[in-house]
Amino acid sequence: MIPRVLLLAALMTACAPAIASMTISGTRVIFPGSEKEVLVRTNNKGTTPALVQVWVDDGDTNPNLDNVKTPFVVTPPVYRVEPGKGQSVRMIYNGMALPQDRESLFFFNMLEIPPKAKDADQGQKLELAFRTRIKIFYRPTGIEESSSENERDKLKWEVVSDAQRGIGFKVTNPTAYYFSFDSVIVMSDGRKITLNSDMVPPIGSKVLYPAQKLTGAVSSLEFKLINDYGAVIAEKLVWSAAAGRFIATAKDS
Repeated sequence: MIPRVLLLAALMTACAPAIASMTISGTRVIFPGSEKEVLVRTNNKGTTPALVQVWVDDGDTNPNLDNVKTPFVVTPPVYRVEPGKGQSVRMIYNGMALPQDRESLFFFNMLEIPPKAKDADQGQKLELAFRTRIKIFYRPTGIEESSSENERDKLKWEVVSDAQRGIGFKVTNPTAYYFSFDSVIVMSDGRKITLNSDMVPPIGSKVLYPAQKLTGAVSSLEFKLINDYGAVIAEKLVWSAAAGRFIATAKDS
């Protein structure tokens, strides 16, 4: 049953390290609004056959799959992959209404169910299912020609203060795209301070805080953005006391 399989996947994260055989080509899926379907390639890097289940969710990490409603159907939903082989999964748009002025976010899930042990002690062994989850960005037709990478100069960074958490850094995203950060680092009194990285939604904002309260002046901020291809793009801003905000450093021509 599905709930039991999902429970095994949750148990996997709390157990000793193990190695999954199944991989997904790419770290995210961009679904253009002009397309009816896209392909997601999965591969078995292991030495034994793998039984795989795939599905799409809207952010709930442990959904009841019978009740999940998303704009995508994946087929085949369950399949077997031989060692060293792959399987393409069709992700088909089902016509569900979605915002056309900004991206929408969903998640592609792949659950690898291991083969049962053949030895006499198999009843005493915990079998773990490995779950891989990547983002799906539905990009409407009207904004297909650009991306967060091309729009990163429009992000607005501000210094804010909270009585409990101290100094934070508010990033406002006026664009139609999700921004996924690999890291955000500020320089304070000559020290690199890492902020809690997060994803900022279209036409939204987030406040990022360091693990410990800042006590010194901040001179610069560097963020690393993950683009459509999973590559990391770095951008550095410096604090301008005259302007009262962070400004971009000069780019190489």
